[in-house]
Amino acid sequence: MHGIRKVELVMRIISQSGLLDVPYELIAISPYSGNRATIVGSFPGGNDLGKGDRIYILAKYSTEEKAIKAMEMCREKYAQCEINKHLIQKAADNLEGVSITFTGEVRNQLADKYLFRFPADDEI
Repeated sequence: MHGIRKVELVMRIISQSGLLDVPYELIAISPYSGNRATIVGSFPGGNDLGKGDRIYILAKYSTEEKAIKAMEMCREKYAQCEINKHLIQKAADNLEGVSITFTGEVRNQLADKYLFRFPADDEI
């Protein structure tokens, strides 16, 4: 039996509305300069040098303090995901020889740990 290959886990950011789902590493997240209670995400313009960044609203809050708290929650989730990557790789190495069904269930449980959806205003 071959060893389990390196586990690639990437945290994903999901907008408050659920309409945007993107890898954390591909988006710059910040409060919107015009309304600091709104959190936006920007993506590089792509291969076209003349095009600017694309901006998407990730979340809207009633106060700037709530937006700051949501940003803190996102950073905390990312930090935990980075720590988990090392622990999960060790666990994956130990799952060699375990049934595919079992490893699929473990994978599905882990997938939830790598998602951050900006919470609703009343959840902060």
